Amino acid sequence: MPMLHGCAFSGCSTFTLSTYCVEHELLVRALKESERAQGASLVDHPEDAPLSAETASEAQEPAAL
Repeated sequence: MPMLHGCAFSGCSTFTLSTYCVEHELLVRALKESERAQGASLVDHPEDAPLSAETASEAQEPAAL
């Protein structure tokens, strides 16, 4: 027998049978879809991808003895 529990979204007090209430389920789906679209655009345009913190010269320096 299914049991009602609180929505997993922080601060929401709605009871549901699934992980999120309907409102937050739609929000989570929209966020995931947005992340997928953003990830796909970074593959198409790698120059827009975030740069790493270390430069190529720092990565090649030998460790100090």
